[in-house]
Amino acid sequence: MGCPDIETDLDCQEALLVLEPFFLEIQDIFVREARLTRCARTELYCAPWVHDSPRHFAACRDDGRVIVVAPEMAELPVESVVGIISHEFGHAADYLYPAQFTLDSDHKAARRQRREFGDTQWIRLSKAWSRRDEDLVELTADAVAELATGNRIGYLGPCQLQAFDRGKARPQGLR
Repeated sequence: MGCPDIETDLDCQEALLVLEPFFLEIQDIFVREARLTRCARTELYCAPWVHDSPRHFAACRDDGRVIVVAPEMAELPVESVVGIISHEFGHAADYLYPAQFTLDSDHKAARRQRREFGDTQWIRLSKAWSRRDEDLVELTADAVAELATGNRIGYLGPCQLQAFDRGKARPQGLR
């Protein structure tokens, strides 16, 4: 069975009315509870181009300042909306705090501070961070979201969409 494409009659303005409350709540968790204050700068936009395949509903700009959602995301179950937005905030935090998150062998995130390292060591860590492959970038987003929210992101259904505390670990190569 393939991945069914989700359709909606909502335009972007209508979709944002549905999705913005989830965005604001998750942003508050990242900013106030996880103390990732730079995430307060992250803004929410809607654009139909984001839904360029049946499993793509959101994206984060690589400076962490913008999360873009597709209008079709408003038709997803709440557990997926919350999982996807949390995952995108994981990207935002990772980009807003470059090289500050590391993963252990169980794919759990830990935060390291710049002041803990000498200049040469930090430059080496920053270069390694910028050369990560796509799988590591995606795993880091999930791990940062779990660190911030306390909820593990799993992947459900034929589309392998994110959801909190349900589903399996992110498959390698999932795009």
